[in-house]
Amino acid sequence: MTTSELIGVFDSGVGGLTVAERLQEALPALSFIYYGDTAHVPYGDREAKEVVGLIDKICRHLLQSGAQALVMACNTSSALAYEHVLSWSPRPVIGIIAEAAEAAAQATREGKVGIMANPLTAASGAYERELVRQAERHELGCVEGKAIGCPRLVPFIERGEVEGPAVEEALRAYWQPLERWGADTLILGCTHYPFLRPVLSKLVGPEVTIIDPAYYVAKRLQSLGLGNGAGQRQISYQVSGDPQDFARVGAQLLGRPLEPVIQVKL
Repeated sequence: MTTSELIGVFDSGVGGLTVAERLQEALPALSFIYYGDTAHVPYGDREAKEVVGLIDKICRHLLQSGAQALVMACNTSSALAYEHVLSWSPRPVIGIIAEAAEAAAQATREGKVGIMANPLTAASGAYERELVRQAERHELGCVEGKAIGCPRLVPFIERGEVEGPAVEEALRAYWQPLERWGADTLILGCTHYPFLRPVLSKLVGPEVTIIDPAYYVAKRLQSLGLGNGAGQRQISYQVSGDPQDFARVGAQLLGRPLEPVIQVKL
């Protein structure tokens, strides 16, 4: 393996595994370190300044570990700290929001894009601003975004609970205002949420286009020429909290055992 193939991927918890899985599918030669800040999940319930500080430490740790690019597999991180990390990082920094907003702006039929996100991401207005920017960039006309904070969803997923009456009731409560508003496209504004996609797809119906940002992150890495080498892939998982809990929930969500998970406190 050459050093240039090593990527740092991070999230507040298990949600970023949806991005890591997509990267492994699209870039079979990709090697990465995954860092889950499980001691501080969910980020959406914390102060913005605290989240930026946590992300700064994680990014510096991943770069010191040899990462040649950073993937913010966390919408809250992208909304609050992307510009901050970009200002000092010597390596490429890939966020979630721009890629997803571009795809949603091109997909919407009526110019109305709903966003389900953590409360901090929703309150930041990052997706709404980026949708306008992408619509102007591609000359698509008026594209609006409406974000709903969904504080109940991440705790479900961190417990490995991705279906059942409680999950369905929460999703319905968050989707209804977006449905009444007329959203025809829905961005999964938290990387945890793709684990709920089977239930959510039934709820919103086939007429609503669901945008999973992970797919577009993989395309961005490909455009940078990363992960296309022929070396042997190496993957490691690190967490700030309990590694056994992460391994158990991650295996349950992905349907396969994870590679060894170790605790790394920063």
